[in-house]
Amino acid sequence: MTLEYNIFLEVAVIPLDIILCVFLVIRYTNPTSVNIAFRRFAFTVMFANIIDVLTAVVTSANEKVPNPVHYFFNITDSIFAALSGFFFIYYVYAYAEMEKEDLTRRHIINCILLATDLFLLLTNPLTGWVFTYDANGQYIHEFLFTPVAYGFPILFFAIGSAYMLTHRTNYKSSQVRTMVLSIIIVSILFLTQMLFFDNVLITFFTASLGVLVILLSLETPDYVELVKTLTELHESQAREAAAEAKGRLSQEVMMALSKAVDAKDHYTNGHSERVAGYSREIAKRLGWSEIMQDEIYSMGLLHDVGKIGVQEEIINKKGYLTDEEFDAIKKHTVIGWDILKTITEIPGLSTGARWHHERFDGGGYPDGLSGEDIPKEARIICVADCYDAMTSKRSYSHPKSQKEVRAEIERCSGSQFDPEIADIIIQMIDEDKGFTMREHTL
Repeated sequence: MTLEYNIFLEVAVIPLDIILCVFLVIRYTNPTSVNIAFRRFAFTVMFANIIDVLTAVVTSANEKVPNPVHYFFNITDSIFAALSGFFFIYYVYAYAEMEKEDLTRRHIINCILLATDLFLLLTNPLTGWVFTYDANGQYIHEFLFTPVAYGFPILFFAIGSAYMLTHRTNYKSSQVRTMVLSIIIVSILFLTQMLFFDNVLITFFTASLGVLVILLSLETPDYVELVKTLTELHESQAREAAAEAKGRLSQEVMMALSKAVDAKDHYTNGHSERVAGYSREIAKRLGWSEIMQDEIYSMGLLHDVGKIGVQEEIINKKGYLTDEEFDAIKKHTVIGWDILKTITEIPGLSTGARWHHERFDGGGYPDGLSGEDIPKEARIICVADCYDAMTSKRSYSHPKSQKEVRAEIERCSGSQFDPEIADIIIQMIDEDKGFTMREHTL
């Protein structure tokens, strides 16, 4: 029998698929939502790759194989192609802190699309809308072949990719960059196959390599990050306290951890508590619920937790920092994110740690976010943090007067600060006739 398809690329990666899936079963046993979604996606791609190769062999047999067998393999092949894209969507969703209503709405839409695809495939032996076979067992593409065989899988991958790109603050910058590059490469490969090399099996070759890229480049499943973070936490008493409290992080433990961070900086005694208090008051004036106020208080307490990973001599240096020293200081945002994102008891706890130094005009760090792309909690903590810095004694400056602080916040409204939040803290300043909102008052 002569094969009508070039199957060698997909055959070559089947052993890689099997090794990777066995590796996931043995090594990645941490039952987080990301791990479960990634394993489901990886196993589906492996089975899809195997079935695609078997389908090519069966199809090449033509009349030697009964038509019901042809239909079974080609329909199963297309179903697994769609499921690969479908489960990719839910791998992407696993990273997001999505509202229940939004997740339900998206789930309904995705399931309707999948059900439509399954209906067209399962009824194809009766309708012949997708593919048929002639008397010699030759495979014939009908008018719905391209939309069903290629369209639905591509659509599912596009939905997942679009969500990641439009909600990029939920993901690492490396994930977003890799996703953009992957979309471009996969799109080119799909178009090339569809237009010029229809008999070359390359779809699941690229999907298998994509799974490997996710594992190696994007550092998922998140067990890898968990182990890395736990190792960092045990390097200091503060990290050990956070690791012990990870399962159920109490208010007392967070307070102790914030004090440990402040103790490392000789010039910021009580800074974290003040920032947390100012943030809670701003949230209250924004009309947030008490639960949300408590959550942003916790974020404020731990917004500088990443400083435990920065050398103490840099933190306490008198005078201005060199460029290299400032780069080291800036890393505390990412270090704090890595520490806090493993804590599931308070969703979004790591938000303030990562983005409280972003600027409303996009000139901040670590990700250069701007405007509404910066989580609102981080925009609140940014203003509260800067206010406390200006009203406290620091290694590089003396406390400013209340009038000077007010003028500076007003000047930076719309550039460094969210104007709405800047207006609120200016109201708080105006109401603080005795200038009690400053160091040693909380």
